[in-house]
Amino acid sequence: MKKLAANLFMMAFGLALGVGCAELGVRLAGFAPFNSQPDPVIGYRHRPHAKFRFAGEGGSHGRFNAHGWRDVEHAIDKPAGTTRILFVGDSYTAAFQVALDSTYFRRLERMLNANAPAGHRYEVIAMGQDGNSTTADYLTWRTWGAAFHPDVVALLFIPNDMADNWRPLALEQARPFFVEEGDSLRLDGSFADDPAFRRGTRFQWLKTHSALWPLVRKAYANARGLGRPTSPQLQAAEGGYYRTWNYDARVTPDTIAAFRLTRRILERFAHDVQAGGSRFVVFAAGFAPAEDERLLAEARADSTFDPDKTPRWLAGVGAVAGFDVVPLSPAFRVASDSLRKPLWFGPHGRYGHWNEAGHQVAAQAMEGWFRAGTAHEQP
Repeated sequence: MKKLAANLFMMAFGLALGVGCAELGVRLAGFAPFNSQPDPVIGYRHRPHAKFRFAGEGGSHGRFNAHGWRDVEHAIDKPAGTTRILFVGDSYTAAFQVALDSTYFRRLERMLNANAPAGHRYEVIAMGQDGNSTTADYLTWRTWGAAFHPDVVALLFIPNDMADNWRPLALEQARPFFVEEGDSLRLDGSFADDPAFRRGTRFQWLKTHSALWPLVRKAYANARGLGRPTSPQLQAAEGGYYRTWNYDARVTPDTIAAFRLTRRILERFAHDVQAGGSRFVVFAAGFAPAEDERLLAEARADSTFDPDKTPRWLAGVGAVAGFDVVPLSPAFRVASDSLRKPLWFGPHGRYGHWNEAGHQVAAQAMEGWFRAGTAHEQP
C-alpha cells in the first residue's frame, strides 16, 4: 500500500511539474491567460488590467485599463474645464490592429487639445469591443459609460451593424438583442440563461490565471471544428450587408426589418443620451469598396451601385430623432485619391480594418465636427 501511495505521489508530482514547466514555457513565449470573460450584459467583457497581444492585420499588445477597455486610464470624476467625449463601437474602436497611440480616438484627443482654448481641455474615452452591435453599444453606454458623465456620446457606426442588430442574421448569438413589440422595443437578454453561455462561465480561475489553458481550449476547439462548412449565417452576411444592404440602390425585402430595427435602436439611444444631458452623434464609417479610389471607380461601372446609401439613410434617421450624423466616407475618398496608398489592412480588393493612415483620416474628419463648436451645443 505504501509503495502504491508513493507511486501515485510521484505520478502526481511529475504531472504537476510537467504542467508547471509547460505553463512557464508558454508564458516565456509571450502567451497570457484569457483576457476576456462572459458578461451577462453585452455577451463578453475584457478583464481589467489583463494583458493582450494581437497579431492579425498589423498588431498590438498592451493591457486593458482598470475598467476593462482598450484605452488609457480615466477617472470617473470629470475634471473642471473639460469637455468629455465618450466613444462606443465595435472592432474599429477597439482597434487592436494598431498601437494605442495610433487609434483614431487617441489621435482625436491630441488634435482637439492642440487647438483648445486656454484653460480648457478635451478628454476622449473609448469603450470599444470586437463584434459589438448597436444594441451592445447602447448597453455599454448605459451600464458603464454614463457613469463618466460625458458631454458627448459618439457612436462609430459600421455598415455591418444592421445585420448584427438583427437576430436572424447576426453572426454572434450569445449577446442581447432588441426585439420589436408593436410600437416599442423589448430588450431580450435571455442569452445569459443559455446552457452554452453558462458553460462559458466555468473554470474562471484557470482562465484568468493560466496561460496554458487558452492554448488547450483553442486546440480542442480547432479539433472539433475540422471539416465544418461555412455557416449559413456567415454566407448570408457576406452576400448581404457588404454589398446588397449598403451599396445596392434597390431596397431588397430582406433589409427592411433590420434597417427598421436599427432605426428604432438609434432613436432610443439618442433619446436616452439626450435625456441625461449629453449630446449624441453618429460617425458613419464606410467600407473600402465605397472609399478606395480604384475600388470605387470599378464599382461605379454598375448602375445599381450607391456608395452613400447607408450614410444617407442614417442622416435621415438623425434628422428626425435630433442627432447629427457625420459621414466619414468623403474624407476617406479624398485621402485615398491624394495619398495614393491603402487606408486599410489587407490586399487590394479584400481590405479590412483601418491601418494607421486610416485612423488618422478618421480622426481628422471627426475633429472637424468638434472644432465647429457643435460639441458645446445643448442637446
